[in-house]
Amino acid sequence: MAKYAFLFIDDGVDYQGSPTPEQQKVYADIFKWFETNGPKITDGGAELQPTRTATTIRTRGDKRVVVDGPFIEAKESVGGFTIFELPSKDEAVALAKTWPGYGVEIRPIREA
Repeated sequence: MAKYAFLFIDDGVDYQGSPTPEQQKVYADIFKWFETNGPKITDGGAELQPTRTATTIRTRGDKRVVVDGPFIEAKESVGGFTIFELPSKDEAVALAKTWPGYGVEIRPIREA
């Protein structure tokens, strides 16, 4: 078995109001997805705050510069992550294809 990080991509919209009926359905589908796939999760991960809350530390020569905001400007960003233990990359891809949210990036976890 190998571990894979699932990086859940959001659409970059900072939803501050009440969710629309369409958004509520997506959220319900996501909760159901986690219930169904919970036994495969080795680390529950976390949902991240919106990108506007990010702080990035960049190296400039021998100095570290602190910048408010994300490292790059993009419409999409990582909204959360979870670690799964699965038999193969093919299994990870198959599971990711069932994700009801906006998108997901899969990365193998480097084992020590």
